[in-house]
Amino acid sequence: MKNIKKVSAFICVNLWLILLCLSINAQTKHPKTVRDFFNLLPAKYFTLEGCEPAKDKNCDKARREYIDTFLETEDTANGFWKSGCDGAQSCLTMALFKRPDASYIVALKTEFEMGSENYFLEYKGGKWFDISAKVIPQFSKNNLYELPRIGTTVEVYRRKTVDTDITERGAKLYDLIWKNGKFTVQK
Repeated sequence: MKNIKKVSAFICVNLWLILLCLSINAQTKHPKTVRDFFNLLPAKYFTLEGCEPAKDKNCDKARREYIDTFLETEDTANGFWKSGCDGAQSCLTMALFKRPDASYIVALKTEFEMGSENYFLEYKGGKWFDISAKVIPQFSKNNLYELPRIGTTVEVYRRKTVDTDITERGAKLYDLIWKNGKFTVQK
């Protein structure tokens, strides 16, 4: 009887561990929330200043510290994230646009001392792809894309140079409307 209880307990613990690993693996393969995507963002698109890759795999410690220090808005229901910055650390705004096939376009805006950058990304098969030119009509690095917290309209502005290396938002050009899994221009 004791052996049966031990075997049952052993099986239960192992089953629980297997389910836990599958759950973690599923989250990594198919991120669904802004936090899931944030936790997978590579330095190519958003550098965490406190990260030492040799000591901090995937910058997990630096990510936790960044969230504790800079997170302003994590709106999971609307697929929106906004976090602040300081002189060395960039700010981050992220919005998710869900496609009909349940995959996502991850829109990023990073802001730093001298300006900002926008990306429209896809996470597929464990890798990130910059699909900005493919999914955004008239995409240009000379434009600024203001990401919405509520709704799915991205406001597009001309990038205005105010000094040699400093840019800011200029005149509004148009709106990008997200509908049926794609963006269209509305003037």
